[in-house]
Amino acid sequence: MTPTVTAGAIKTPSVPSRAFHARPGDHRFFSVTAIVTAVTILAGFSSTYVPKLVAGAPDLPWIIHLHAVVFTSWLAFYVTQTLLVFTGRTAIHRRLGVAGVALAALMLIVGSATAITVARLGARGIPGVEFPDVKGFLLLNLAAVGVFTTLVAAGWYFRRNAQAHKRLMLMATASGLVGPGVSRLPFASGNPPLIGLLVLVFLFAGPVYDLVTRRRVHQAYLWSVPLAFLAIPPVVLALSATATWHRIAAMLLR
Repeated sequence: MTPTVTAGAIKTPSVPSRAFHARPGDHRFFSVTAIVTAVTILAGFSSTYVPKLVAGAPDLPWIIHLHAVVFTSWLAFYVTQTLLVFTGRTAIHRRLGVAGVALAALMLIVGSATAITVARLGARGIPGVEFPDVKGFLLLNLAAVGVFTTLVAAGWYFRRNAQAHKRLMLMATASGLVGPGVSRLPFASGNPPLIGLLVLVFLFAGPVYDLVTRRRVHQAYLWSVPLAFLAIPPVVLALSATATWHRIAAMLLR
């Protein structure tokens, strides 16, 4: 005889807040946002990476190609997951969750290795997002992948709290990947104010949606948005000037 498990008997982690109930347009919003985010990031990197790839680019380190494959895989995974929920196939969405965590862990490893490699090659940034030395650009890349991984881990932890989970995954992709993508867009490259504006649009899309539909912001945003700001150039520039970071960077770049 199968025991009956009541809903109240299952304790799952949740973000403390007044109840955030699903709205009819939620799945559409998160799916469309995921697609727009992925297309924007791919468009940015395609304008710089693809031409080099087509030309042969023998000087590109192998880690750059691995980075492109792994990070593109995340974008495909993220869009797929939101579309699965949108179409009601939540069982498949849940089964694929572990793969997402494994992919995020791989991104942390590959992203960090790529950041160190390009810093050792002398990269100080790209047009519109340049630092006085390689240590600043190194910190920017490490901060981006670190914030991304942290928010994906939080999203996994709150996976049974649908309202928190979907917002954390949105913020993970927006905070960790949008900046590098939009800064490479042809019409934004070399224009710091425009790059900053585009990044803010993606970071605040979720909170603004909450304000429009609920007149309040989910608590997941109240700490994920400030965390995301640790990966924006002005904050990174200040942190990269500290003696502590210079000592850490010197060890990483040996």
